[in-house]
Amino acid sequence: MRTWMVAVLALAACSKKSGGGSGDDCQRFVDKAKPFFANMAKESGKPFDDKLLGQLVTQCREAKQQGKAYDDVLMKCVLDAKDDAAVSTCLEAAFGAYMKKSKTTEAELMLNKLGKNLKVAYIESATYPKGSVPLTPAQDCCATNGKCPVDAAAWSNPIWQELDFQIDEPHLFRYAYESADGQSAVVTAVGDLDCDGTTIMYMLDMKATEGNPSMQITKPDLSAD
Repeated sequence: MRTWMVAVLALAACSKKSGGGSGDDCQRFVDKAKPFFANMAKESGKPFDDKLLGQLVTQCREAKQQGKAYDDVLMKCVLDAKDDAAVSTCLEAAFGAYMKKSKTTEAELMLNKLGKNLKVAYIESATYPKGSVPLTPAQDCCATNGKCPVDAAAWSNPIWQELDFQIDEPHLFRYAYESADGQSAVVTAVGDLDCDGTTIMYMLDMKATEGNPSMQITKPDLSAD
C-alpha cells in the first residue's frame, strides 16, 4: 500500500457514521479524498486504482475495530468539505509536512549515491573529478508540471559520466557539481517542491583528509519552501 495513503489513514482511522447519509465514515472519507489521492499518485508516478481505494476503506474500518485512535478534527473536516478544493485543504493541513518530506527523499538518495561514487573515484585516483557542472537538467522542473522528465542527454557531461550518475525517472531536483582542486567537491540538489518560486537546496560536501575521502550532507529547512 502506498506510504502516503497509509499516512492519511494513520491520521484518520475512521469511525462508523452516526446518522444521516449513506455508507459509513470510512467509505465517505475515502470517496471524498479520492481526487486528492489520485493527484498525489500522479505526482509521485505511482499506480492508482479503485482496488487500492477499497484497501484503504478496509484498513480504516479495521483500525476502528482495533480501537486505534483517530483524528476527529481531520475526519470532520473532510466529511464536511463542500468540494474537492476544501478536501485538499483539510488533508494538506493535516500532513502537508509529511508530503513535502517524502518528496525530499529523492535529493538525499541521489546525493548519497553521488557521495559513494565520489569516494570510489578518490580512492582509485587520489582526486575527485576536477571541474564544474551547472544545474542539470538545464530547465527548471516547474516548467514541466513540477517534475523534470527523463532525459539521458542531460547527463552527458563528462563529470556525470565519470561518476556514473544520471536519473532514469521523472524527478523533482536538479543537480550541480563543483571541484576546483580535486581534493574537495560540492554537489548541490536544488528544487522548488510546490513551484511557488522559492527553492530549497541540499548540499553534499566532499573532503579528503590525509588521503581519506569523507562526505557530509547538509539538509535545508523545509519550511522555507
